[in-house]
Amino acid sequence: MMLRTFLPKPEQRFAAAGAALGALVSAAWLVTETVLIEQPTMHWDVTAMVAAGAMPFLLGGSFYRWRYSRRLELELHAARRAERRLRHEVHRDKLTGLANRAALEVDVRQALCAEGVAFERKSLLLLDLDRFKAINDTMGHDAGDRLLALFGARLRRAFAGEATVYRLGGDEFVVAAAGASSQAEAEMLATRIEKLFEQPFDLGEAQVASGCSIGIAFIEKSDKTTGDVLKRADLALYEAKAISGNSHAFHSETLSDAKRQRAEAERDLVRGFAQEEFFLEFLPIAGVESGAVRGFEALLRWRHPLRGVIGVETFELPEQSAVTLSLGGWALQAACRQAAGWPSPTGLTVVPFAPQLKDRDFVAQVERCLREAGLPPGRLTIEIADGISTDDLALVGENLRGLRALGVRVALGGGSASSLPLNQISDVQPDQVTVDLTAVRAAHGSERCIALLACLIKTGQVLRLAIGVSGVEKESEADCARACGAAEIRGPWVSSPLADVAALFDNGETAELLRSA
Repeated sequence: MMLRTFLPKPEQRFAAAGAALGALVSAAWLVTETVLIEQPTMHWDVTAMVAAGAMPFLLGGSFYRWRYSRRLELELHAARRAERRLRHEVHRDKLTGLANRAALEVDVRQALCAEGVAFERKSLLLLDLDRFKAINDTMGHDAGDRLLALFGARLRRAFAGEATVYRLGGDEFVVAAAGASSQAEAEMLATRIEKLFEQPFDLGEAQVASGCSIGIAFIEKSDKTTGDVLKRADLALYEAKAISGNSHAFHSETLSDAKRQRAEAERDLVRGFAQEEFFLEFLPIAGVESGAVRGFEALLRWRHPLRGVIGVETFELPEQSAVTLSLGGWALQAACRQAAGWPSPTGLTVVPFAPQLKDRDFVAQVERCLREAGLPPGRLTIEIADGISTDDLALVGENLRGLRALGVRVALGGGSASSLPLNQISDVQPDQVTVDLTAVRAAHGSERCIALLACLIKTGQVLRLAIGVSGVEKESEADCARACGAAEIRGPWVSSPLADVAALFDNGETAELLRSA
């Protein structure tokens, strides 16, 4: 312990040991020369004395040097092991054990650096799990992590020695295969991946079925970075999601052109919103029996500098853009302010954009608009016109329950009424279902429109829901709605959209709209 205090470094202690050993050797040699050898007198020459004196220093220095070299060698081996371990950790996903995005970056960079005949065209398949968000929301993140780990294991087993599997993050995976340089070979890989979902995943507490969407692109010699390839694969993935679950799509220049057009349209929306080019019109909603106007649907219009006045149905709203939420919030606020000036109990129907319905702040936003405008919640109806996917149903349903708790009415209309199974409509618990005759005509033709309208109204009545009909163009359609028991109708046969609702009330014309149509 005392030696460690005075000589803290291992090399110092080894040098001391070597010096002690050298001194011991020198002493032993001197004893041998003077005592054991039969010489009556000591006879030491200068060389022997120097050698004896230098021995402790020589052995001490040698021990120090050996131990120092040994320590450097051990440190070098430890550094190499740590480097290998760190490289493994940096390039591996902890949850699934698969290669991660950093590893993909390295591999693609190496592939792009290959020159001439050494370059090999690779297919890159970008995967996105279906229903993953719904599983996370309903079963918890542990179940979601379990699903990712199980799917990663299936991918690894299916393509061991044939392709490299990466997890980019979240529920996104990549399969890169050098042996699949043609579209036919890449499609075979995609089909094999889709078959991995034929068996459900055992998450412990339950078994769940899932699927995936796959975007396929190729690593080309003209690519500069990994991002170039992933952008093309992401465009193809976007296309695959639009098809259906468990499907795949290839990148094409058409997709790139469509993305550029969407980006230009988004920039145009941002400009138009900043220039206050948007305004509202109101479509009267008439009671079927009374013929009087009972409310108005707010319609968003755009006074475009080149295209003139256009409706929201004619321009594409980017789902992942902040401008969509901003525009929808403005429309809701402006509509509530105008409706607050109408005589009670005239109602207001607002059809929010799909991203608004999935926004966790939507209920608070509606409450804020009602409070600032001074509009009673019971006079506002939030109508869901777009179809609700299964993945979004949990969050949308939570928002709808929050709206009902505020006293706001909820209606299913347009695609949502037809896209949800009956049991899911019961889960949403709407106050009303609105049948969109415009969509019915587009899908089945005008000849079958009346018969299908009657069936749809009867189906809603089975669920004990009030039924509204939009898109009414003919008297026969209005008569069918009345005969089958619909509560309200709207459309060109009732009235065209109005810019000034207040003037309509001032002139006392609201009760005459249906009769004069």
